[in-house]
Amino acid sequence: MHDSSDKLLSIIDEMKELERYLAILYGIAAARTNEPFIGAIMRKISIESAMHNYILTMLKSLIHECPPRRIFDLETLLSLQGSIEEAITHAKSLIDYMNSMEKVNYDITNTIIEKLNDLESYEENAVKVYSFLLRSYLPITSTRIDEKHRIISKLIIKLLKGISDDEKNHEEMLEVVREISLK
Repeated sequence: MHDSSDKLLSIIDEMKELERYLAILYGIAAARTNEPFIGAIMRKISIESAMHNYILTMLKSLIHECPPRRIFDLETLLSLQGSIEEAITHAKSLIDYMNSMEKVNYDITNTIIEKLNDLESYEENAVKVYSFLLRSYLPITSTRIDEKHRIISKLIIKLLKGISDDEKNHEEMLEVVREISLK
């Protein structure tokens, strides 16, 4: 595999890690809010983030089997990687912060609302990464040269599109939380 494929696999690993931390973060938020509506949204996002982590594990082996022909915009890929690393660091610190509040049995609803910008930013960055990955695989789906790669690419795209759509829904659900909190 060439450098861009190695970099892509590295980013998949980082996205797996981010999704794992987001699943934990949203799970804590769901368990520690006294607002059932907010808790339900946080729980849904937590479950879907855990599922994304699992799907990315499967995707990695598919990408090994069928690396993209060429990643045209390596600079964007590196920029996205920096955003992912930053999101992982922030998610970890937010988990620590929320866990520290547990000692005083504090309802973290207000903390969730205060951190909505951060949470929305995580979801927005995830959408960018998944969109970038989708663009890397779309050209392979129409190739006539290698049917196996074409079929695997279609599967990769279907899985990435599902995750990307979920991330967009997460952004919308967090916006609903914002709207409710303003009333």
